[in-house]
Amino acid sequence: MIKGTNRRVLEVTNTENPYFERIIFFVKPEYESAQREKLKKEAHMLAKRAGRPPRFRKTKREIRYICIQSALCIGAGAAITFLLGYFT
Repeated sequence: MIKGTNRRVLEVTNTENPYFERIIFFVKPEYESAQREKLKKEAHMLAKRAGRPPRFRKTKREIRYICIQSALCIGAGAAITFLLGYFT
């Protein structure tokens, strides 16, 4: 959510990046009087340099949970296989 109406905003809609649809830049108050073309050029240059978004990293707790769940599933599969072999 953007609050306030006293900010100058520059929006780049043609990002030439498959990950981002548009980029919104908030211009610092001391540079509001700068030439519009210079601001647009700088914004487009930054938009072109924008790479992929950072990869989401799993925490140690999430990794541990996944390992425990996997071990339990493997154990349950082994137990079912053993029981089916024992009773047939």
